[in-house]
Amino acid sequence: MFQIIKVDQGIDAKLEFEISNIVKAAYERFNNQYDRSKYISDYLDERYGGCWRVTIGKSFTSCGTYYLSQLLRFSYQNDQIEIVRTQGDSEFEIIQRDQGMNQAVFDSILGIIQNAQQTQKNLSGQVEYISECVESKHTGKWAVICGYDFNSRVPYVNNNLVCVARKGIRYTVLMISK
Repeated sequence: MFQIIKVDQGIDAKLEFEISNIVKAAYERFNNQYDRSKYISDYLDERYGGCWRVTIGKSFTSCGTYYLSQLLRFSYQNDQIEIVRTQGDSEFEIIQRDQGMNQAVFDSILGIIQNAQQTQKNLSGQVEYISECVESKHTGKWAVICGYDFNSRVPYVNNNLVCVARKGIRYTVLMISK
C-alpha cells in the first residue's frame, strides 16, 4: 500500500511505521486532503514537538529547508504525501524571499501572517485578512496564495515576493502591480 519515494536518515523505522499508521487512520477518518493533512500534522506536532508540514496531492514538487533530516515522501491510495519536520511551531520556514525585498516589508508580512493564523479560523479568512492588511500598510496591489498544497506561477513586481510556511501552511505574498 505504501510506496516509499524518499526517506531521510532522521526518520527511523519506528517513526516510519508510526507515520504509516497515522496516515491510514487519517484516510479512514476523513475524505479530504485538508482534514487528513491537518490530522497527521497535529498528531506529529503533539507527539514529537516542533512543527510538521504535511502535503497531500496527486502530483507536486516542493523545495524548502527542513529540520534534523526528517523528511518522508511516499505514495498511498493514489496520493503523493510528503511529511517534513520544520524548524518550530512559532518560526517561519522561509521557502523563497526575493533578495531585494525591503526588510521592513518582509517583517511586516510575517507579522501579518502570524496574526492571521491567530485570529482567522479558516484559510479563506486568512487570505482575506492578509490581503487587506498588506494592502493597507504597503503600496501596490498584492496577491495572497495560501494552502497546504499548491504550485503557483503568477507574474509579479521584482523584489516583492515572499513564500513562507508556518504551522504546516504555505503562504505566498507578492506584489502584482505598483
